[in-house]
Amino acid sequence: MALRETKMDGRVLRAVLACCATWFLVGSALAQWEAADPDPQLEAYTNFLGQGMSFVDFNHDGWDDLTLANASGALSFYAGGPDGLAAVDLGISAGTGRPISLMWLDIDNDGDRDFLHSAAMPFSLFSGAGLVSKSQVWINEDGVFVDRSSAWGFGVLENRSCTGMAFQDLDLDRDLDVMVAVYAMPCSEFWLTENVLLEHTGAAFSDVSAVSGIADGFQSTFQGSWVHLNGDSLPDLFVINDAGVEVDCDVANAAYLNNGDGTFSEASLGLGLDVSMASMSITVGDPDGDGEEEVFVTNQEADEFYGYSQVTGAYFDRNGAGGYAQQAAAVGLDIDRWSWGSMWVDFDADGWEDLMVPTCPIVVPGFSNGVTEYDNYLLRHPGAGIGAGAVFTDALGDWEGGDMPLYNLVRGDLNGDLRPDVVGLGLGQYAGIWMNASLTAQPSHHGLTVAVCGSFSNSEAIGTRLVLHAGGHAQQRTLRAGEDLYVQHSATQFFGLGTAEVADSLELFWPAGGRSVWYGLAADTAHHFVEGQEAINVAFGAQLPGDSVALVLTSPPHWTGLTVNGVALDSTEFVAAIGQPTEVVWTWMNGLFAVTRHVDWALLETSGAGCTMEVADNYDPEATQDDGSCTFNALCGAGTVWSPALQQCVIESAICAEDLNGNGLVDIEDMLMLLGVFGTPCTDP
Repeated sequence: MALRETKMDGRVLRAVLACCATWFLVGSALAQWEAADPDPQLEAYTNFLGQGMSFVDFNHDGWDDLTLANASGALSFYAGGPDGLAAVDLGISAGTGRPISLMWLDIDNDGDRDFLHSAAMPFSLFSGAGLVSKSQVWINEDGVFVDRSSAWGFGVLENRSCTGMAFQDLDLDRDLDVMVAVYAMPCSEFWLTENVLLEHTGAAFSDVSAVSGIADGFQSTFQGSWVHLNGDSLPDLFVINDAGVEVDCDVANAAYLNNGDGTFSEASLGLGLDVSMASMSITVGDPDGDGEEEVFVTNQEADEFYGYSQVTGAYFDRNGAGGYAQQAAAVGLDIDRWSWGSMWVDFDADGWEDLMVPTCPIVVPGFSNGVTEYDNYLLRHPGAGIGAGAVFTDALGDWEGGDMPLYNLVRGDLNGDLRPDVVGLGLGQYAGIWMNASLTAQPSHHGLTVAVCGSFSNSEAIGTRLVLHAGGHAQQRTLRAGEDLYVQHSATQFFGLGTAEVADSLELFWPAGGRSVWYGLAADTAHHFVEGQEAINVAFGAQLPGDSVALVLTSPPHWTGLTVNGVALDSTEFVAAIGQPTEVVWTWMNGLFAVTRHVDWALLETSGAGCTMEVADNYDPEATQDDGSCTFNALCGAGTVWSPALQQCVIESAICAEDLNGNGLVDIEDMLMLLGVFGTPCTDP
C-alpha cells in the first residue's frame, strides 16, 4: 500500500541543507529563524489595513508555492521547487481595488486548485476612501485559468471593502461555502456594507447573508474564522472587529452560533467574546493541549486615542461553563505593541506551538506620522502547564531580522526539509523570508508533516481536525482556509516531536463525521492520508473461463483518477488474467494524493474457490469464492443427471448426444458425420 510517505534519510537531509544555500542565508548560525536573501527579491508591500498571502501548492507538484499581493493592486505568483521560488505567469490578473485575501482551493471539485481573491477599496488622506473593488474567481479549466467571477456569483462582492475570507462546508454537500469579511466604517460613513455569507450551490455561490443572520449590521471586520465555539459538532463563526480606527463607535467582536438549519445566532455576550478592542487577527489553536481550541486576538497599542478596557492582546480560553475567559496575562500573551497577523508555529520542533506576532504602527498612505518602529514578537511555549502557572517567554533572539515592520506572516516549506519556513509582508518593498534552521540548531529534535484529502468530505478536506499523540501529550491542528489575518497557510500540517522518533498515533476527524486512526508514524517523514483509504481494497469476484477472474474494487465515492497497470479505468469492476501482475492506483488532486493496491494472486489459490452451495453434491465448506463447479445429481430423478453446461437435470442418454465423435465438443466434424448418414434408415441394434 502506497500512502505517499517521504522519509528523510541522511542523504536527503544533506541535500536539503545544501538546498538552503539557494536562499543565501544571511542570519546568525545561532538563530532558529534565519533571514534569507533570495535573488531576485520578491516585491511585496502593503499599507494601512494590510494584505494577504497564500503558501499553497497551486501547481500540484508537491512543493509549496507562494502568492503575494501588493498595495498597487498587483498579484505575483511564485512556484516552489528544489531550486527555490521562481516567478510564473498564470494568466491571472487582479480585479479593481486592492487584492486582500488570496485563496487556492478546488472550488469546483474537479481535482485541481482554482484561485479566488477578495478586494478592498484603496484609501489615502489625499483621495479619501475609494469606492471601487472587484473580488474574483479564476477557475482552472484544463490548465488554463479563466475569470468566472460573474458566473460564480462574486458580483455581489463588487464595490464592497472585502477583507478576509474563511471557507467551510457548512451543509456537508462537499462544496465549500465562504464567509467574506467586510470592513465598514459606519461612523465615518465609508464602505457601508455588511459581512457576506455565500453558499456554494454546485456551480456558483448564492448570497445567503441576510437569511443566515451573518449580515448583522455594519462592522469593521478584518477576518472571520470557523471555530467550534459551543462544543457541538457544528462549525460556528467568530468575527473580529476593529474598534481602533473609529474610537467613538460602539464596536465589539461577534460570535455566531450555528443553529443547524442554515441560520446563525449572535451569542458573543453569553460566550464572553464580546470584547471591544482594535482586533487585528484571529489565531486559533490548542496551546494548552486540553483538546479544545483557544483563540488569540491581536490589538493595537493603547495610545491617548484608544478608549477601551482591553489594552493588550486577548487570549480566550475555555472557562469550564460553556464560554470563554480572557486570560492573556495569565499565560504571558498580554502584549502591548501594535500587532497584526499572529500565527501559531512550532519553530523549534519541540512538540509545542509557539506564537509569532508581527508588529507595525499603522501607516496611512499620504501621511507620515513619524512613529517609532519596534520589534515583532516571538513567544516560546513553556512546554507544559499553560493555564497552570507556566507562561510564554520572549525568544526574539531566535528570529534574525525580527525588527522588520510586518503586517502578516504565512508558513510553508520552501526547501523540503519538513520544517515550516515563514514569509512576511510589511511596509518594505520586498517580502521577508525566514528559513527554519531547527535541523541544525536542534539536531536532536524530530518532526513530521501530515497532508489530508477528502473523498466523502470536500476534496480539500477543509475542516479536518488532526490530533497527534507523541512525547506524552497531544497536539491538535485544524485545516482551515482563511485564518489569522487574510492568509492561507500551506495545506501541510507541521508537527514537532521533540526527541521522539515515532509518533504514537494520529487521529483524523473528517468533516463528514468519520474518524481514522493511524499508529506508529515515523518521524522525519511526510505522511499523506485520504479520507476512507483504509477501506480501499481489491476483492476477487467470480472466476471466468480462460483463466481469468473478475476483480471488484472497494473505493470511496470520489476520486480524480483510477488506473490499472497505468491504463485509465472508469468502472469499479474489471477482468484480469489470473497470475498477471496487477496494480490499481487511485489518485486525488492531480496526483498529490495516491493509494496503491497490488493483487495478491496467492490469496486466490488459498481463498477456497469452489462450490459454496450446501445442497450441492460437491459442496466445499471451506470455499469462500464460488467457481461455478457445483453439481446436483442427488436432486435429479431416475434416468437423469446434472448438466453443468445447461445447469439443470437432463436425460442421461441425452447428455451431449450431438457430440458424435466423442471429443467433448459439438463442432464441424460432428456435422460432417451427421451428413454422411443423412437419409439412411435407423435399424434396431
